[in-house]
Amino acid sequence: MAKEREALNLFSDTSDGIDIEELTKKPPKPKHIGKAQLEEIAKKTGFVSRLPRKKRSRTKYTSQLNIKVREGIKPLFQEIGERLEIFDNETFERAMLALIEKEGTKEQLIRFRELTK
Repeated sequence: MAKEREALNLFSDTSDGIDIEELTKKPPKPKHIGKAQLEEIAKKTGFVSRLPRKKRSRTKYTSQLNIKVREGIKPLFQEIGERLEIFDNETFERAMLALIEKEGTKEQLIRFRELTK
């Protein structure tokens, strides 16, 4: 024989019952705090604003170049940039300049200088 389930007694008048009226009450509205008070509270609690402090400057590097290289070339390229303490984009531009100066034409050098002003 199966056991009978015990009743939930949701509507009983006992002290451990649920008071439906208590559940339907609206919570009181919080007091409005002024901006000065809010800033003071934020300073006391150590709140860090999520708003940006200044606008980020736009970079002149907007075009992307995705190339495949031989195994080990990428780390070598990045090591060169790290040693020179420059980012990959500037390392690439310096490599292009060296290549143009060695193998390129005068027109390519002029064009490169105009593009990298």
